[in-house]
Amino acid sequence: MRPRPYVRCPGCDLVGPAERLDYELGDTGDVDWAQQVTWQCAECGYLDTITADQVLAVDAAHTCVDCATQTPCPASAARVECERCGLIGLGPATADPEIAGQLRAIEALHDMELRVQQALRASRDPSGGPRPA
Repeated sequence: MRPRPYVRCPGCDLVGPAERLDYELGDTGDVDWAQQVTWQCAECGYLDTITADQVLAVDAAHTCVDCATQTPCPASAARVECERCGLIGLGPATADPEIAGQLRAIEALHDMELRVQQALRASRDPSGGPRPA
């Protein structure tokens, strides 16, 4: 299984699994931090490069509601991806109602942004320009 480092998103301040995570593996099978690591927040879409010092300690666990697998994660994680079945569930941090509310609000805004982008793409013809009126 490939490593899945957790970081606090600079865009929304939430911790969760990455939407996009591009990196090279080192000789030990872990992330090669000497190479660029690209990370994108699944909650708000923020895209950036990350370094090893941004990775949060795995100091808690999440129990998957589908397969009951315990997945190690940071206690500050709002979302956790099950390492067995891939289901993404609420993380330990959502026990705090404020963080749970922040997660819902950020996900709603990101969903709206994705719908607007999809509508803009659909309004263009195959050549990339706007459709005639």
